Amino acid sequence: MFENLKADYCRYSRGEGRLWKVPFKALQDAGFRAMVLYRMGRWCRVRKLNLLAGLCERVMRHLCLCWIGTYTEIGGGLKIAHCTGLVIGGRTVIGRGCDVRQNVTLGANFHKTGPDGRQSPILGDRVSVGAGAVIIGPVRIGSHCVIGANAVVTHDVPDHSIAAGVPARVIKPLWPEDSGRGYENGDPYAKGKGQTERSLVGPGQGQGT
Repeated sequence: MFENLKADYCRYSRGEGRLWKVPFKALQDAGFRAMVLYRMGRWCRVRKLNLLAGLCERVMRHLCLCWIGTYTEIGGGLKIAHCTGLVIGGRTVIGRGCDVRQNVTLGANFHKTGPDGRQSPILGDRVSVGAGAVIIGPVRIGSHCVIGANAVVTHDVPDHSIAAGVPARVIKPLWPEDSGRGYENGDPYAKGKGQTERSLVGPGQGQGT
C-alpha cells in the first residue's frame, strides 16, 4: 500500500513522497484525498476487513464527491485531475501512472462477460482518460493510450492509440515519445523495479493494494 501511495503522491507534488507529507496533501487536494481513502479501503478489503473497506468508500463519497470501489485494482501513480462525479466500480483493473478526470465512469456493462469471465475493463500503464469518458464492460485499453473526452468505449483499444467518439474508435496512433504526459514533477517509475512496459495489466497481479 505504501509504495503505491508514495507513487500517487509523486503525481501531485514535486519531490519525493514521504509519509508525513501525505495528510497535508490529502487536505489540500480532493483527488489525492480520494486515492488515500481508496488505498486504505483496498488494504482492508484484501484482508477481509469488509466493514472498514465499506466505511472508506462511504467517507470518500462525502469528502471527495466520487466513488472508487475497493474491489478494483489500481497500480501506483494514479492521478485524479478533478474527482467530482468519478465512478470506478466493479473489478476494474488500472495500470501504473494513469490519469482520469471528472465524470469518468469505469465498470461493468449490464453483466456482459468476456471470454476470460471478466465483466469490468482493464487499463494498461499510462492511460489518460478525458473528462466524461465512459469505459464499460470487459474491454482492454492498451498502455500509453489517450481516451478522449465524452468517449464511450465498448471495444478494445490497442497500445499507443488515441480513441474518441461515441462509440469510441481509434483516430490516430500515439507514439512513445508523445506519451510522457503528466510527469512534469518526475516519473516515479523511471528508476528500478517500478518501470513497466507491459502491454496490458492482467488480473491477480496484486498491484492495487
